[in-house]
Amino acid sequence: MDFVDLDFILVDLRIVYTNRRNNLIVGVLLPLPFNEPFDYKISGDIGVGDIVRVPFGKDIQVGVVWKLGKSAKIDDSKIKPITERINLPPLSIELKRFIEFVASYNMAYLGMVLKMVLSAKGVFADPKMNVLYELSGKTLAEAKLKNSDARWRVIELLKKMPLNRQEIGAGAGVGQSVIKTLIDVGVLSPVLIEQKRQFEKPNADYQKVQLTNEQQVAADDLCAKIGNGFRVTLLNGVTGSGKTEVYFEAVAEAINQGRQVLIMVPEIGLTSQWLGRFEKRFGVKPAKWHSALGNRERTDTWKAVATGEAQVVVGARSALFLPYADLGLIVVDESHDQSFKQEDTVNYQGRDMAIVRAKIEQIPIVLATATPDLETVINAENGKYDELVLKSRYAEATLPEIKIIDIKADKPLKGDWGVSWLAPTLVEQIQHNLDKGEQSMLFLNRRGYAPLMICRDCGYRIQCPNCTAWLTEHRKAKKLVCHHCGFMTETPECCPDCHSESGLTACGPGVERVAEEVKYRFPLARVRVLSSDFTTNFQEIYKVVKEMENREVDILIGTQILAKGHHFPALTLVGIIDADLGLMGSDLRASERTFQLLSQVSGRAGRGEKKGTVYLQTLYPENAVLQALVKGDASTFLNLEKKSRQMLKMPPFGKLASVIVSGTNPDNTQRVAQWLGQSAFNDDKVSTLGPAQAPIFMLRNKYRYRLLLKTARDIPIQDVLRQWIAKVKIPNGVRVEVDIDPYSFY
Repeated sequence: MDFVDLDFILVDLRIVYTNRRNNLIVGVLLPLPFNEPFDYKISGDIGVGDIVRVPFGKDIQVGVVWKLGKSAKIDDSKIKPITERINLPPLSIELKRFIEFVASYNMAYLGMVLKMVLSAKGVFADPKMNVLYELSGKTLAEAKLKNSDARWRVIELLKKMPLNRQEIGAGAGVGQSVIKTLIDVGVLSPVLIEQKRQFEKPNADYQKVQLTNEQQVAADDLCAKIGNGFRVTLLNGVTGSGKTEVYFEAVAEAINQGRQVLIMVPEIGLTSQWLGRFEKRFGVKPAKWHSALGNRERTDTWKAVATGEAQVVVGARSALFLPYADLGLIVVDESHDQSFKQEDTVNYQGRDMAIVRAKIEQIPIVLATATPDLETVINAENGKYDELVLKSRYAEATLPEIKIIDIKADKPLKGDWGVSWLAPTLVEQIQHNLDKGEQSMLFLNRRGYAPLMICRDCGYRIQCPNCTAWLTEHRKAKKLVCHHCGFMTETPECCPDCHSESGLTACGPGVERVAEEVKYRFPLARVRVLSSDFTTNFQEIYKVVKEMENREVDILIGTQILAKGHHFPALTLVGIIDADLGLMGSDLRASERTFQLLSQVSGRAGRGEKKGTVYLQTLYPENAVLQALVKGDASTFLNLEKKSRQMLKMPPFGKLASVIVSGTNPDNTQRVAQWLGQSAFNDDKVSTLGPAQAPIFMLRNKYRYRLLLKTARDIPIQDVLRQWIAKVKIPNGVRVEVDIDPYSFY
C-alpha cells in the first residue's frame, strides 16, 4: 500500500443521540454482505456505535448503529423496531472510520468488515453467571438460630467477599448442610456474578533487561513516541539483535501511561518462546487472540479488550479488528511476513491496515523485522517512516557464515534408503556437528513425503478431484492430501489408471522424506520434525521447541515454521535442502520472499556463544539472491529488486489489483472473464492483462480466470475497478473478486 493512501483528513465526532420522541429511525449495519445500513425504529437513548439486536427476515441479527436518520425510500410503517440495545461499550468513531477505510480500500462489503469486528458471537449472548453468597445482614438471632463455631466461621469468612458454596465449605471447614441452613433462613443471600476470566495487569517494571548501547538508543526513541501522535518506525535489526527486548521497552512505556498495546505476530501458534519472554519481562501473560481460541476465551478476551481490562494483546492479523478501549501502541513483529496478507472473504494486508489504524487512532506503530520488504524500505528512504537499525547480535553473538553447495558438482549419493537429498558436504558437516554434541537444523519448505505420485508404467499422476493440483503423499498418515482444498484419500496400493502394483513412485522430496534419509544416515541421532503435518496444535509445537531448547534434539527438520523467530542457543548448523525453491516463481515478490525466508532460516544458527554455519544446496550458485545471502548484503539485493520494479512500474512504483472470476459453470465463468477483458481500460497510466486461466484453474470445484490491473501511482485504482466492473452484468453463480495489492497469483 502506498503511504499516500493514508493522507485523509480525520474529522468526525462521536454523536450521541438522546431520543425525546418515539419511533425515530437509525441505520443499523449488519455483519452481512451489504454496503448500506438498514433502517430501524428506536425508542430511548441511542448513539452511533451502539451494538443492538434487530429483526432481519426470519432471524435476529446483531448489528451496529451506523448513522442517524432514514436511509431507504420505504414507508415508515414498514420499518421494524430495534429489539434491544446490548449492554456493551459502543464501537468508537475511530473503529468505525477504520472499518469504512478497510472496506473502501480493499473493495470489500462494509458488513463483512464489520463481521470481523463482531467475530466473538458469545459476547452477544446472555453471560454465564456464577451464584455466590454474601451476608444478607440478617443475624443468627433474627433467624432464630443458635450460634455455633461452624456458623460463626462461615459468617467471618463472608465478611471479606462473596463466595460460592464449595469455596465457603473449604474456607470455613464446614459441611454443605451448615451452608444450606444459613441460606434457607436468609442469613446468606445469593448474588449473581458474571462468569469470566480475569486478566492480570502487566507490570512495566517487573524484570528489566540490560540493553546494549545500540538497543538503548532505539528503545529511547520508541518510548519518546508513546503518547505523541502517529508515526511509523521501522525497527530494522539483524537476526538475534534483540528487537523484541527493544520494543518491549515501548510496550512498558505505554503500560505506564495506562494505554493498551497490540502486538501482531504472523502465526500465534509459533510464539511459545515469545510468550515466555513477555511473561519474564512483565510478570504476566498477555491476552491472546487467534482463530484457534475456544468460544469462552474469545468471549472473555473481546470483552476485556473493549473495557480496557486486557492491556496487552498479542494476536494474528484479526486482532487488528478488536474494539480497543484506549489503544496506545501497535507493534507488527516480523512485519515482512506474507501471512499478514489475508486472502479469504475480505482481502487485506494486515501490516498495511495496522498502519491505517494507527493513523486513525493517532498513535505510534513499530514495524520490527530483520528483512524489511521493499515497500517498507522505500518509505523509510523517503522519510515517510523513521528507521532504527540494530547492526549487532545480542551478547556478542556473531552472524553465521553462509556457504553454497553446488549440487551439480557435489551430487547427493544414493544409499540403502534409496534416493538422497543431502549433498556429501552437508552430510559430513552434520556428522561433525553430532560429534561435537551441537544441534543441526535442516530446512525444506515443502510439507509431506513427496509433492507428487506418478506411475512409472503408464505415466499417470494422481490429481485432486476438486482442483487442478497434484496430491501430496503423506507417508506417515498413509494419505494423499491436496494442500489447496484439503481433500484427502488413502494412498492407493496400485495405479488407479493401469492398476500396476509396482509402478507408483514418489517424486521429489518433502520434509518426511528428508527425515527418513536422516534417520537412516544417523541412526543414533535424536531427530524431530516441525511441520503442520506433524505438529497439529500449539502444544505439540511448544513441546518440540522446548525439546530443542533443552538440547533433547540433535537434528530438527522442518518447513517455514522454522523461520519464525525461534531462539536455539545450541544450534550451530543450518542446512537448506533446496535453496532454489521459490526463486523461479512467476509472481512479483518471488525473489524477495525467498531472500526473506532464507535469511530468517539462516538467522537461527549461531545465536549462542558458538559461531554458526549455514549451507545452501542449489543448482544455481550464481543467483543474485543466494549471492546476497552469502555476502550478507541485503542492500545490494534490494537495489536490484528496486531497479527491476521501477523498470516494470510495479509496486511500490505502481499499483496492482487482481480480478479473479470464478464459478461452477465453465461457460458462464469464461464468458464473464471475456467481457471484463473486452471492457478493460488501457492507456498510458492504466493497463490490463488477461483474462487467462488461473494457474490453479479449478479450485474447490470452481473454474477460475484471472485479470491483472496495473496503474500509475497517482491513479486511484479502486475508482478504476468500480467503473470497470460496473460495465459487466455478472450472472448468478459467477463471482468476481478483487484483490488490491495481491501477493498470490495462483
